[in-house]
Amino acid sequence: VELAQVQYEQEGKGISDASNGASCMMQLNLRERKKVIDQASGVVLTSSNTLKENGDKDDGAAEKLVGTKDTPEVKFTSTDTQNGDAKIEIEKIAFVGMGKEELMKFANDPFWVRLRWFLFILFWLLWVAMLAGAVAIIVMAPKCAAPAPLKWWEQGPLYKIFLPAFKDGSDPQDGIGDLKGLESKLKYIESLGVKGISLSGILKTSSEKEESVEDFKLVNSTYGTLDQFKNLLTTLKEKGIQLLLSFVPNHTGNNHDWFIKSEQNDSVYRITTCGHLISEEGTSWTWSEVRKSFYLHQFLPDTPDLNFANSKVVDEFKSMFEFWIKLGVSGFELDKVEYLLEDRNLQDEVPAASTGTIHDEYDYYSHKKTTNLPGMIDILAEWRNAIRNYSSDAILSVAGKLSSDLFIENEDISQVADLFQTNTIFLHLKKDFTATDLNQLIQKYLNNHNKTRPVWQLSGFNSSRVTTRLSPDYVDGLHMVSMLLPGTPVTRYGEELGMEDAPDSHHPLMSWSNTTNAGFTTSFKAKYPTSSNYDIANVEAEEILSPSNLEVYKALVEARKAPSIMYGQTEYKELNNGTVFAFTRVKSGNPGYLVMLNTANVNIAVNLKEFKQVSEELNVQLHLHTEDEAAKTLKSKLQSDGVILPPKGALVVTFVPKQEEE
Repeated sequence: VELAQVQYEQEGKGISDASNGASCMMQLNLRERKKVIDQASGVVLTSSNTLKENGDKDDGAAEKLVGTKDTPEVKFTSTDTQNGDAKIEIEKIAFVGMGKEELMKFANDPFWVRLRWFLFILFWLLWVAMLAGAVAIIVMAPKCAAPAPLKWWEQGPLYKIFLPAFKDGSDPQDGIGDLKGLESKLKYIESLGVKGISLSGILKTSSEKEESVEDFKLVNSTYGTLDQFKNLLTTLKEKGIQLLLSFVPNHTGNNHDWFIKSEQNDSVYRITTCGHLISEEGTSWTWSEVRKSFYLHQFLPDTPDLNFANSKVVDEFKSMFEFWIKLGVSGFELDKVEYLLEDRNLQDEVPAASTGTIHDEYDYYSHKKTTNLPGMIDILAEWRNAIRNYSSDAILSVAGKLSSDLFIENEDISQVADLFQTNTIFLHLKKDFTATDLNQLIQKYLNNHNKTRPVWQLSGFNSSRVTTRLSPDYVDGLHMVSMLLPGTPVTRYGEELGMEDAPDSHHPLMSWSNTTNAGFTTSFKAKYPTSSNYDIANVEAEEILSPSNLEVYKALVEARKAPSIMYGQTEYKELNNGTVFAFTRVKSGNPGYLVMLNTANVNIAVNLKEFKQVSEELNVQLHLHTEDEAAKTLKSKLQSDGVILPPKGALVVTFVPKQEEE
C-alpha cells in the first residue's frame, strides 16, 4: 500500500512539473482522473492478494470475521481547482475483533452451550405461554349473548285457511273445499314461504256448523277421512310446514256423547242448574224434555256449553290434544276461549251502559258473569303444559275477544298460550285514517300486550277484508307494516292477492283463476260465492304479473329472515304532520330496515333526519307500484333527506346504521 502511494505521488509530481513548464494550461482530463481513482481503489481491493503474491504467509486473517490488520480507507480530494490536480489520501483504520478460532472457543464452551439452550427453550416457552393466554382470553372472555333461535311460529307468517272455501278436490267435485283440495295446492302454499297453516275446523259435527262438534277425535266426512288427513300432515312435514288444528272448545253439538249422557242423568255428565243468562241468540237456556231441566248454551241451542269447572272435562281435552299431536299436528288454535267459564253461582248478568238495545238482546248486558273469568287463564295454562309435554315443538294459540285486563294483571300471561290472536287494531282503521291513528293503535296494543309476543292480522275470521274495508291501495302498504313489525303475522287466505269480500259474505272462494267459480270447483254450485275482484286478483294472474300484490307478499316473507327483522329494536315515528307512518328495525352489525307508509292523497317529501341511526344513503328493497310518476321514477338508491312518497305509497329500504350518539 505504501509503495503504491509513493509511486502515485511521484507520478503526480511529474505531471505537475510538466504542466508548470507548458505554454498552455493543461488539465487532467476526466478519463485520467477516473484511471487514477481506479488505481487507488485497486490498492484496497487487492491488498490481501498482493501480500500473498509477495510471499507473505496466509495466517487466516482474510477469513477472520473482523480483520485484525489495518484496513486502508481511500479519500479523493481536489487541492487545485484551476489545474484540476487531484490528491488521494489513504488512511489506516484500526479494527479490533475476534478471529474465527477465538469465536469457536466460546461456541464450544459448555457454559455458553448451556446458556444458549436455556435461552432457546425459554423463548419457546414464553411464546407458547403467550399463545395459550391469547386463546384463553378469546375463549373465556364474556361475549354478547346470542339471541335464542326463533321457533317456527315466531318466524311466521301463519296462513289461515277456511277449508270449505279453499279448494274442492273431491271426485266428482261437490262445490265444497276439502282435504284433497288443500293437498293439491300445497305447492302454492310452499311458494309463499309461510311457516305454518292454521286450518279451520274439520272435526265431525252434528250439523253444517263446524262448532257443533259430535266427536273431537274424528274428521268430518264432508272434508275427507282420517287417513287423508294423515297424508296431508306427512306431505306438510316434508315441506317444512306446520299445521294448527282449529276448533271451539267451549261447547259441543247436542249429538255429542257427553251431552246425550247428561240428558240421561248420568252423574258424571250432569247438566248445570238454571240461571238468568242471555246468549247471542236470545235466552241462554233451553229446556231438555229428556232431562226435564234447562241446559246452558251461550250460542245456539244445538251447541250446549261444557262445564269446565269440572276438572274431568279439562282432562278430556288433554286426551284429545295428545291424540292429534301423535298424528302429527303441531298445535291448536282455540277460538272463543273467553266463554270457557261462567260465574260459579250463576248470578244474573247486569245491564251494560250502552243504549239502543233491549233486555232480550245480547249487547244489553255486560257479560262479566260469562266471559273472561279469571279461572280461564288457569285452564289454558294447564292445557299448554300438557301440549308441550306431548311435543316440545307444539304450541297453543288462542283467539277471541279476550279482555285487555287479563294481559295487564297477569304477570305469567306468556305461560298461558304461545300466541294470542286477539289483535284487532287494523279493524279500527277507517278509510281516511292517518299515520297518527295507525301509530296510536299500534302503541296501545303493544303497551297492553307487552308480556306476550305480538300477533298482527289485517282482518279477522268474520271481518271484512282490507281491500273491501279500506282500499286496494292499502294492501301492499299495510302488509309491509304488519309483516315487518316485531311479532308474528297471520295472513288470511287470499289477502296476499288483494282479494275482496264476496257480496254479502266475508268467506269468498279462494281465487285461483278468472274462470268460473274462480277456479275453485268444476261443480255448477259452489257453497260460497266468489270474491268481487276474482277476475283480476287471482293466483294464476298474479304469478305471472309483475309487479303484483303476490310478488310483494313473497318478498316481505323473504325479508323477514333478516336479523334486524327477527331480533332488531324498533323505533316509531309520525312524520310530516301525521301523514307518514315510519319505523326502523335495527340489530347491531346488520343492515337496518326502514318502513314508510304515506296516508295522504298527495306526494310527500320525507326527511328522515329524526331517525338518528338512519344513514344518508338508502337502498330500496320494496315499494308500492302505482301509476303515480313519483313511484315510476323511484330509484334503487335514495338520499334520506329527500324521499318522495306517492299518494298512499309505501316503501321499504335498507341502510347502514349509524352509531348512536351518547
